[in-house]
Amino acid sequence: MSDDVSRTDRIERWLSLAVGIAAICTVAVSLYQTSLARRQLRASAWPYLTQSNSFPPGERYLRTVSNQGIGPAKVRSFRVLVDGKGVKEWNEAVRLLTGGGEPALVYSSFGRGTVLPAGATRELLALPAGARSQTFWLRGQTRMRTVACYCSVYDECWIADSEVSDPTPVKACAEGGAGEFAQ
Repeated sequence: MSDDVSRTDRIERWLSLAVGIAAICTVAVSLYQTSLARRQLRASAWPYLTQSNSFPPGERYLRTVSNQGIGPAKVRSFRVLVDGKGVKEWNEAVRLLTGGGEPALVYSSFGRGTVLPAGATRELLALPAGARSQTFWLRGQTRMRTVACYCSVYDECWIADSEVSDPTPVKACAEGGAGEFAQ
């Protein structure tokens, strides 16, 4: 009888151990699946800002920003720098690069509080066709830089710098700063 009890006791212990291991494995798999789901949710709201400018000969100069990601971009700051120094408005950038302001300057408000939806493009600056546009284009290639800091709906943030090919992840966007366009 004692062999039967000890054998039954061993079987029950092994079964209890197996159930405990199965429970631990279930918790581990559940945590892993939750982590994967969280990453997938964040990826589904990922913004990706790119900046570009164009000046086809004989046409107007155009500077744009596009959200090529799959989620909205919450813009926290936007700065324009000429020769490494922040400027307060586009006409100041035009004046520094061409020697004079542009009365027919067309620009969009873009800065803190702007939300750029996925797939959207915004014209930041348009200069009419002519010599001033050509001068701005030529000098701006090496002397002008634009920097946007933006975040996803999950407050993951990046800096899109016109001198860097891909946005750079950052912990947070600094508020304010020289040359920020919060118009």
